[in-house]
Amino acid sequence: MNYELLMNKAREAGFEALEIYVSKKLGMQITVFGGEVDQNNITDSQSFTIRGIYKGKMAVYTTEYAAEDPDYIVERLKENAGALTTDEEFAIFEGSPSYPEGRVPNPIFKQIAVSEKIALLKGLEEKIKAYDPRIIYVPHCRYNETNDAVEIVNSSGLRLKKQNSFAFVVAQAVAKEGEQTQSAFTIALKLDYREFDPDEIAKEIGKKVIAKLNAKPVPSKSYPVIFENEAMSDLLSAFYAVFSGEAAVKKITPLLGKEGEKIFSEKITLIDDPLYKDAINYHPFDDEGVASYTKKVVDKGVFTTFLHNLKTAKYFKTKSTGNGFKYGSEIGVHITNFCLTTDEPKKSKDEMIKGVKEGLLITDLAGLHSGVNPINGDFSAQASGFLIENGAVVRPVTLIVVSGNLLKMMNAVDEIGDDFKLFHNNIGTPSVKIAQLPVSGL
Repeated sequence: MNYELLMNKAREAGFEALEIYVSKKLGMQITVFGGEVDQNNITDSQSFTIRGIYKGKMAVYTTEYAAEDPDYIVERLKENAGALTTDEEFAIFEGSPSYPEGRVPNPIFKQIAVSEKIALLKGLEEKIKAYDPRIIYVPHCRYNETNDAVEIVNSSGLRLKKQNSFAFVVAQAVAKEGEQTQSAFTIALKLDYREFDPDEIAKEIGKKVIAKLNAKPVPSKSYPVIFENEAMSDLLSAFYAVFSGEAAVKKITPLLGKEGEKIFSEKITLIDDPLYKDAINYHPFDDEGVASYTKKVVDKGVFTTFLHNLKTAKYFKTKSTGNGFKYGSEIGVHITNFCLTTDEPKKSKDEMIKGVKEGLLITDLAGLHSGVNPINGDFSAQASGFLIENGAVVRPVTLIVVSGNLLKMMNAVDEIGDDFKLFHNNIGTPSVKIAQLPVSGL
């Protein structure tokens, strides 16, 4: 696509501004089942989203074809603008004063033969089965690889480009003992193919699924609860939208009007970090061309800011936080790498467990998105994990429901673990101990 020609055509047609957003994706997915390649797909796609302001209205046109006639694009944009009835004022971002350095994609993924990636999966499947005779089934073993590139060009002279590459392996295992069957899965994310360790992945998922066997509920009452880091990440994933400027505009967040107020325990700091060095989700700028930066959303318990794109920032008469990202042709507000941390002394998970006379270690949560009320912060989720007695894990637990309120729970944080991990949902957290939470069981 000839960007300059398109922008000149739009200018001649009376457009006030034009932006071209280009997304290119090259991906691979390989699935192995029963020692055989079940799926081997390669995807190669590109899309062009053109936004133009015509007579004060923002029109959008999307195409997959680089050779699309620029006159045709301009006419479609004019038609789309003419159909709009909103009185909203629109603008295309002219650019930030400076930008963080982008990431150079790792070439290793393209250098590794497909046959080697298939061998990785086949070997992993066998290692999971061999971990313990009680593992009866490996229903899922998949390799995904992604190479992305985004380019933004606009009529104000902005020229931006970012690239990224990563891969992940997903595996699931099913184990059975007596009449009880349990399953577990794990996701290994890597920025370098050479870091995949099938022995480590098999050990992790094997240990996880075997530990769940012979689980049973506990009596219903309030318990001290330790959310293991992955479970805590899943819980935060169900609530991250409460920090969004979009939720604030729609008045569907319990944090509306609470900037500058203490909302969590002073032990808690939440950071949105688009520049997290080892994250697969690395962004020197957002999809509106706004420079990214690391910001504290909650600082020692105090709520400091909503996350904004240009639209929500304008509504609240503030600046975009660089969190405007596309899903389809629409730009919403989204987290980048959302991390829970603390300035307080940290404890190991074992140390936290030793301090519990009777409580629960929660390792898995299910049904969160149907059991969450983002307007008031209430949640109720199916859970499984382990019973703690006299400072030791004594048995696995299942068929229980953990419930509470996010704001109240995060004010009841006792201890923070030293086992921080950034997960596939782009939310990173250590294990967190809560003083008391109601649990429904027997």
